[in-house]
Amino acid sequence: MSSEPPFPDSCASQADEVTHQASAWFALMQAGAPTQAQREELAAWMAADPRHAQAYAELETLWAASAQLLRPRAPVVRPQLSRRRFVGLGIAASAVAVTAGATRFWLSGMSSPFADVRTAVGERRLVHLPDGSSVDMAGNTALNLDFSPTRRSVELLQGEAFFNVVPSAAGELKVSTQAGQVMSADAGFCLSCTGDSARVAVNRKAVRVTTASQQTDLEEGLSLDLTANRAGAIQHADLEQILAWRNGRLVFFDTPLLTVVDELQRWREGRMFIMDKQLAARRVSLILSLDRPEQMLDVLSKALSVRTQRYTDLVTLIYPA
Repeated sequence: MSSEPPFPDSCASQADEVTHQASAWFALMQAGAPTQAQREELAAWMAADPRHAQAYAELETLWAASAQLLRPRAPVVRPQLSRRRFVGLGIAASAVAVTAGATRFWLSGMSSPFADVRTAVGERRLVHLPDGSSVDMAGNTALNLDFSPTRRSVELLQGEAFFNVVPSAAGELKVSTQAGQVMSADAGFCLSCTGDSARVAVNRKAVRVTTASQQTDLEEGLSLDLTANRAGAIQHADLEQILAWRNGRLVFFDTPLLTVVDELQRWREGRMFIMDKQLAARRVSLILSLDRPEQMLDVLSKALSVRTQRYTDLVTLIYPA
């Protein structure tokens, strides 16, 4: 019976590899009904090294910690800052963030006030399109719509959305971003974009992805990162993780903390800065509930052993513990 993880990573350091393997096993166990053989292989892997069992137990603790978000919490009295001091802190935080290479942590905000459809930070909304298709919008997302008897077109200005496309006499539905376009006559796919980069993951059937320099057919269960100049390599899509927000959770397995923080910006008010490069690159596993966005940072601090410093509800600095 093999004790190798389902998704080994030989390039990782020894410690990171154990965490990666534990994350892969945990994801496999949570994704559906594991077979008896898989359960036995997991038991063998955990018995092979005490570090394996410890890493897996830590993931189980993280999963349980997410339940804290569902409990009522007493209000916290926060210190008040003068406007002058707050502006100074904001400038200082921005300077440190730039020095640390963390400018991508800065949320651009809702820069599309005149979009046809938009959601606020933390809001989820299901939108029914004129052709019978639908769009499930994540927080801080904006769309423009252009529909006629011969055309159906959507522009994703920012954010993330799941498109459930149904056949129509108007032809293919085209979804445009700054990075490129996704087209399909009948499919389900999740599309997110930030600036001139985007990611598409296909949940049902297939789509066609086009950039300025290439065209790619993407089938069910696959994902693709793209920019205005090119599309990246086709990858397996962890749809349970990618689409977890539609069911009220954010799920991260073996994900850089930088990516986690970027994702949280869609779901909680204020801006967050990671004040350490190594911490930003640290790969973490975390499950958060969208029902209690105000408690996300508290759970993150406890589960990942990081220290947060808040200046009102608008600026949060994240340090190593």
